Amino acid sequence: MVLSGEVRRQLADPGIVLAFAVGAGALLLFVLYPTLRVLAYPSLADYLAIPQSVRWVQAARNSLLTTALSTTTAVTVGLAFAFATTRPDVPGRRFFRAVALLPLFAPPFMVAFSYILLFGRQGLVTRHLLGLDVNLFGLPGLWLVQTVAFFPLAMLVIAGVLEGVNPSLEHAARNLGADEKNVLRTVTLALARPGIAGAALVVAISVLADFGNAVVIAGGMPLLATEAWFRMEGMADLRGASLVVALLVVPTTALFLVERYWVGRRRYTTVAGRGTRLEPPPTYPPLRWAVFFVCTAVSVLVLLVYLGVVAGAFTAVWGRDWSFTLEHFALARDRVGSLWASLRVAAGAGLVTATAGVLLAFLTSRALPLRRALDFLAVLPGALPGVFVGVGFVLAFNRPPLELVGTPWVLVLALAFWHLPLGYQAAAAQLQQVDRSIEEAASNLGARGLHVLRDVYLPLLRRAFLEGFTVSFVRAVTNVSIAVFLVSPGNVVATFAILNMIGNGIWGGAAALTVLLLLVSFAALGLARLGAGRALRPTAVG
Repeated sequence: MVLSGEVRRQLADPGIVLAFAVGAGALLLFVLYPTLRVLAYPSLADYLAIPQSVRWVQAARNSLLTTALSTTTAVTVGLAFAFATTRPDVPGRRFFRAVALLPLFAPPFMVAFSYILLFGRQGLVTRHLLGLDVNLFGLPGLWLVQTVAFFPLAMLVIAGVLEGVNPSLEHAARNLGADEKNVLRTVTLALARPGIAGAALVVAISVLADFGNAVVIAGGMPLLATEAWFRMEGMADLRGASLVVALLVVPTTALFLVERYWVGRRRYTTVAGRGTRLEPPPTYPPLRWAVFFVCTAVSVLVLLVYLGVVAGAFTAVWGRDWSFTLEHFALARDRVGSLWASLRVAAGAGLVTATAGVLLAFLTSRALPLRRALDFLAVLPGALPGVFVGVGFVLAFNRPPLELVGTPWVLVLALAFWHLPLGYQAAAAQLQQVDRSIEEAASNLGARGLHVLRDVYLPLLRRAFLEGFTVSFVRAVTNVSIAVFLVSPGNVVATFAILNMIGNGIWGGAAALTVLLLLVSFAALGLARLGAGRALRPTAVG
């Protein structure tokens, strides 16, 4: 193989070679190795026996059904919110956007838990206000909960596309005689199709991998995301758990690859030159008010998520004694050690994610061999459900020479590398905005290799580093899908403690600890906003 002059120059720098070896080694050890361990642990006979297992076939069918239903409704609601928040004549658009982002900051089981408090058999709304006996467990409840939990993802994707649509196209269509309905159909929605398709793929991946809501509200309905935990927790069946998550990763990886390589390349150019940007034309009144009422109704459902948990934290005995109390916070105080454990793990995961993300983004921007392979491994965790990562780390690091299971480090590393695509893509996107002439000037002054990273790029990547740290921190502190597999008696995190309290019917204590967890998340985001000077875009937790 003949290497170009630029490649030879990069490889001649010992610092670059060392950084490449460290980055590649970390990806091979903490991304590729656990993935291969999961896929290789079951035998071929185990894979061939999957169609004969009635429960696993049923779990696969249920997972695909809930994915189809929840994705359809979440994308529909997300489209309504995206339209409302990008049209200046829709009343309350800033309020709708703020409310729509709230589910992204909540622990992954919070929507399900809150709706059980409000709409379950002892629900405040259904039983005590309306006198209804409603069973929220199973498919109907899970469908509702996942719609509310994941429509913000669809809104963010679709709104990003709608904001890029040049309003002059809509004005031109109107000037050519098209009415409002035809403009909406042939211009606005036509240009938004890539965003709608991308939103559907992102939501489908999240729904398929959803563990937190499913484990709380699915009831006896088997699902792939929860079946792995039941196999390990209830049956100590590690082989069965690895087989289930291997089955789950097939559709999530397929959807991820389609979203990354197909939707990412479909673009409709609607802006050219430096012309003045017009305001969008007035929205068709029936559509404007229909969108307004849909967004209002869903906003109420979102606000009820927080209201239900806060009310549960201050109510003596939910469903029987509605008097005010602070006793649940005393109970939560007894488990404050789990909250501190969550903070330590999340801080460690955030630092690893942000540091590795910046380093790998810098390396993949160099003319180095195998940089495409490095890029692929850096984004691969985005295709892996949390339960897959949890089982993978159990299989990979439960024996010497690297026995991490049972220590806090296993959670730190699992969460850090699961969130790596967030830090990596944030740094890579910001690197693309840096003019190479800055690096050339530094090189002319004698800077080489890692000195360029330290002296030139790191100061410019401060915001990307902070964004990677913050998003990883918030997702780690609220994570449950990985934590349930990797916690140990001395390293119990808050989400696992909350899940246990919900399972044992200690609803008040669970609500109080959830409120404390929310305060931590919002405090972290507030500090990050002050540090970065702008709001950080949130992502779904898992």
